[in-house]
Amino acid sequence: MKRALIRLLVLCCCLVALAYGTLFVSASPPPWAPIMLAVGANGVILTLMAIGAMRRDTLPRSLAWTFIGLFVLCAGAFVAALLMPAHEGVGGALLLGLPLRTAILLYGVGVVPIAVLPFAYAWTFDSSTLNDEDLARVRAEHARLRAGNEG
Repeated sequence: MKRALIRLLVLCCCLVALAYGTLFVSASPPPWAPIMLAVGANGVILTLMAIGAMRRDTLPRSLAWTFIGLFVLCAGAFVAALLMPAHEGVGGALLLGLPLRTAILLYGVGVVPIAVLPFAYAWTFDSSTLNDEDLARVRAEHARLRAGNEG
C-alpha cells in the first residue's frame, strides 16, 4: 500500500513539475497547464496525508475513502474555478453571499475539508492508534533500552 501511495506521490509531483515546466518553455502556458497544476498539487497534499495516516502498511478504509473524496472535491473545485468564464462582475451569481468562483474555492477547498477531516480521523482513532499489544511491546523495548543504558 505504501509503495502505491509513493508512486502516486511521484506521479503528482511530475504533474506539478510538468505544469511548471511549460512556463519555462513557452511565453504563454497551454490551457491544460493550470489544470495539471491544480490536480497535481491536490494529489501531493492528499497523498502525503494518506502516507502519514498509514499504520502497519495499511490505511483504514474509511480514511482512504475520505482522502479520495477530498481529492475529488478540492481538485474539482480548483478545476471548476479555472474553467469558469473570466467575466464575473457586479451582476454575477452569488453563492452564500460570495461570488461564485470565490465561494467554490473557499467552501470547497477550505471549509469542507476542515469540517470533514477531524471527524474522519476521530472515526478511525481506535483502529489507528496503539493497541494493548503494541503498547506492551513499546514498554518492553523501553525497559530493555533503559536497562542497557544503566549497565
